[in-house]
Amino acid sequence: MRRFGMWISVVGVWLAIGLSAANAQPTPTRVSARNDLSTMAREPFQVFDNLYFVGQGEVASYVITTDEGHILIDTMWDLPGYLEYLLNNIRKVGLRPRDIRYVLILQGHRDHYRGAVALKDVLDVQWGANEADWELIERDLGDWAPPRDIVIEEGDTLTLGDLTLEFEITPGHTAGTTSFKFPVYDNGERYNAYFHGGTALRLDDPDVIREFIADCERIKRMAGSEIDVQIVNHYDITPYGAPTLFERAELLQERQRGEPHPWVRPGEIVRLMDELIADARDRLARAEQN
Repeated sequence: MRRFGMWISVVGVWLAIGLSAANAQPTPTRVSARNDLSTMAREPFQVFDNLYFVGQGEVASYVITTDEGHILIDTMWDLPGYLEYLLNNIRKVGLRPRDIRYVLILQGHRDHYRGAVALKDVLDVQWGANEADWELIERDLGDWAPPRDIVIEEGDTLTLGDLTLEFEITPGHTAGTTSFKFPVYDNGERYNAYFHGGTALRLDDPDVIREFIADCERIKRMAGSEIDVQIVNHYDITPYGAPTLFERAELLQERQRGEPHPWVRPGEIVRLMDELIADARDRLARAEQN
């Protein structure tokens, strides 16, 4: 098991891949219903004592706080206005962007990493992702990619202050989708949370599907006894019929003293894994017939 802390040094210089000119700017992202801030902007909010939502209406970004600085999870889009939107959301919840020490990218899809193009120039942080997704990011962004400071591998940990993240590599959504366990606190009471970096199966290779199923089975076994809270990076990643991210936010805002926290649902991640396993087995059967 490798451990990352504030002492970690830069592990290497990334290579520009697939660009005709070393300094070529990435193809601009097109405005769509998913990323238009005129309709997707949302007010940030505190989820737990040490976890804040600072994302938009379709894709999430979070800040995990510690007594020695903070960790930003995912960076959203690179469209005009997104840098200011993210930084302002961080400030609105009472945090300072300059206190962020790490930015972690959990999957190599543009809605999770393209914000790094501008963010890397204003934050003095270390950047982390899995090797397979670093390759996706660097192939897309070339010289505009953030530095490859940390390559996250299965079993790695990241400790900052009083908090430790325990990483797992969970491919299927992307080849390097990264998930982690970490503690969250509700008025000082500890709960064990699991942040899955990408639950939707997007790859059709039978071997990848089998690995995805095995990961879901493992998470299900672990979650049954260890996990109280599921954290998601899109608003609607919940078991069938469960409240969405923003429905939970409303419940949290209306919560009365003594009522349960709307994110604390110990059996929920098991239900989600069951649904993902069933869907993946159907896809595997179809893939093996082709």
